Amino acid sequence: MRRSLKIRVLGLLLTGLMLLTFTGWTPAAKEAIKGTAMEVATVDELVAAVGPNATVALLPGTYELAAAATYGKDTGNPYCRWEQSSDQGYELQITGADGLTLQGAGMDDTTLLAEDRYANVLSFNGCQRVTVSALTAGHSPAPGYCSGGVLYFTNCTDVTVERCGLFGCGSMGVWAMNSSNVKITLSRIYECSDIAVYTDGCRNVLVEDCEIDHNGWQNEYTGASCLFQAYGGTGFTVTGCRVHDNTANLLLQCGYTRSAAFLSNRVEYNTLQNAFALFQYPATVDGCDFHGNYIFNWYAAGYDTPSLAAQDAAGKALTEEDLVAMDIRPVQLPGNEEISLREPTEVAPGGEIVVTTVDDFLAAIGPDRTIVLDGESFCLADASDYGSGESWYYRWEETYDGPQLTIIDASGLTIRAASAGTSLTAVPRYANVLGFRGCDAVRVSGLTLGHTEGPSDCSGAVLDFDSCSGVLLDGLRLYGCGTLGVNAYTCTDVALADCEIYDCSIGGVVLFTVYGASFQNCRIHDVPSPAVSLYDCYEVTWNEAPVPGNHYDVTAGGELVPVAVG
Repeated sequence: MRRSLKIRVLGLLLTGLMLLTFTGWTPAAKEAIKGTAMEVATVDELVAAVGPNATVALLPGTYELAAAATYGKDTGNPYCRWEQSSDQGYELQITGADGLTLQGAGMDDTTLLAEDRYANVLSFNGCQRVTVSALTAGHSPAPGYCSGGVLYFTNCTDVTVERCGLFGCGSMGVWAMNSSNVKITLSRIYECSDIAVYTDGCRNVLVEDCEIDHNGWQNEYTGASCLFQAYGGTGFTVTGCRVHDNTANLLLQCGYTRSAAFLSNRVEYNTLQNAFALFQYPATVDGCDFHGNYIFNWYAAGYDTPSLAAQDAAGKALTEEDLVAMDIRPVQLPGNEEISLREPTEVAPGGEIVVTTVDDFLAAIGPDRTIVLDGESFCLADASDYGSGESWYYRWEETYDGPQLTIIDASGLTIRAASAGTSLTAVPRYANVLGFRGCDAVRVSGLTLGHTEGPSDCSGAVLDFDSCSGVLLDGLRLYGCGTLGVNAYTCTDVALADCEIYDCSIGGVVLFTVYGASFQNCRIHDVPSPAVSLYDCYEVTWNEAPVPGNHYDVTAGGELVPVAVG
């Protein structure tokens, strides 16, 4: 995921009003499900009960996930496993459990706690019709920085989170990737360090009648990056919420998100560096009450591309004065915009398609396929839809000096050269040559990639990976003027084999929060020191030897040498 920059927030943090109170199960609701739900009282019983079409009723109590007898081991349940999140902890990952309901006894009565600060409390992968209700979830250590969220959904559909309390030190309250029909209602998200609700590549997300408070307060000077953030996808609506006593860089950030709306919300007593950052498409903001806030800028201006103006329900661009004067009122939810995105060229699952032009390459991008580039040179700027086209699996993202290509949700994709000497290049110096977001089992093989300009300063990497897993890069030549050959953030199982990285202006490889990385027979030369930088990474090897440190250079013989960074 691409994070907003943390901004040091100045000024007095204003005190808030009394907290809203949400109730969980009523006695009548308890009686209604009695006899139809499987009641559990321990983490072991919870792990055993998870499965398709199961309603799991968590009795009152605190469930310390790390106390499970199977913690870090085989659960014996094919729908539930412990996924390693750091060198010391695990997160509970639920996979393929369609129709699952996890129902607590109420916000004040049932609590789920994760011990590892790098773990999501509950992680759902590839689940349909999932409900989490009437409980509180968060991390058991004292509030502070961590990289694990509270509820994480990836490749899920028809998700409901209702009457839940989601708290920090979780970095995010709800984090959804490549999911659709996600509803968060009658819940409270509080004391998270980074973002309350974050979505990437999602469709039809609704945050309704929730309380969002005291996020970003873990440090006296540094706030959350953003309270609501949507990247890509269509249909992101926040309505009827009370947003108060938070400190953050941004209230709402939407990048490449169609049909985003912020309606009938009370926004009170927050300290915000910016209220809105809207890119590519505007958002509808109407019927809200903004008072008692300390807002430095209503629209973010310090980005490569300044924010678009928000619009009211009638489509009028809103000035700062319009937003300040806005009054609370009900606003009808807009219908989701009908979109018609390009479908990829049809290929049999696991099949191969040979392309000879950039347009053919773009049309072929999709999951579970191999794209073979048959030609000497593929310059992305030659695309007929350069900078404006969009499919279900790729989009153009604007940078300071031109568009960059980002591939999204294309799991099982391989891109390889038909023969030696094939190059794939980008013109803008601030663009990544190829970016991947939310892709699993991705391979790039046998290509030369870089910017068409000669070595010089720029801010774009060659290959950029965000929230991906199972990445294999083999037989590649990656060159500047890219700042880095490979940049990866929040990924698992990243492997580089027989790759050469050279002439980049900042370094060779930078990995942030990556679990499982291997380098085999890689040459990195003519880059500044350090050539390899690792931040919050685990299980890293270089030519099969463990890599315990953070910063390294690479000798002419391919050996890793630790370096100090001041």
